Amino acid sequence: MYAKPRMPDPVRSAAVRAVITIALTLVLLMVAVLCTLAGAWPALPMALAATAAVVVATWSVLDVWITRQVWRQRGGVVSTPRSAARRPAREGRPSTRDGGRPASR
Repeated sequence: MYAKPRMPDPVRSAAVRAVITIALTLVLLMVAVLCTLAGAWPALPMALAATAAVVVATWSVLDVWITRQVWRQRGGVVSTPRSAARRPAREGRPSTRDGGRPASR
């Protein structure tokens, strides 16, 4: 059968963070609902925490989407600080010891 190619590492790490965040958000939501139904005192703090967790989970899903789009636009190129910089001048020119004149044969 057809195997999907592996996701690039930045996209995969963003996806793992998003899955963990969503799982924790679902746990917080469930605890908030159960505390509310039971009439327990932590209902309000859990509801506030669940609301904040929904915002964070939405941000993490957007992070996956943006990271994936950036990866596609760059064409899968990993940028390093030296990749876009010019080569140093001493590497670009051949060294001549005779004052710049071509070597005679």
